[in-house]
Amino acid sequence: MKNQELEAKLRLLSIQLDNWKKLHNLITYGLDKSKPIISTEQERQFTEIRAYLLQETEHILRKLNLVAELSGKVMNVLQRASSVRGVRDLTMEEVRRMETEWNNVFTKLGVVRGQLKTRRKELESQTALGYYLSQLFNRPARTC
Repeated sequence: MKNQELEAKLRLLSIQLDNWKKLHNLITYGLDKSKPIISTEQERQFTEIRAYLLQETEHILRKLNLVAELSGKVMNVLQRASSVRGVRDLTMEEVRRMETEWNNVFTKLGVVRGQLKTRRKELESQTALGYYLSQLFNRPARTC
């Protein structure tokens, strides 16, 4: 049995994780001072990814009930990483904080994705009747 809401969450989460990976790649490039100068194309890509994350993160975190847990960390990463060139100017302490917060967000999103995939597998093995019976019997009691 397929659950449309679950599938939508998985799609949103996949896009979000892909953009977090792309952001990380560009940040890592910016931090490596042995790499050549940053191109305008890299800055454009960085700006597009950052803009997407700024626009969509709140929506996705609300859908996943993670706003309280991750919203501040996401914003800290996105504020510190204002551009690829700007990343090169961060202090080592700021870089460590940004990397730690990026990792916290990425790890939590990955864990949630795994949980949703597990739920999908459970639903796939269930018949429609089994699903509706489980919903009926697992409902919390209503108080009058």
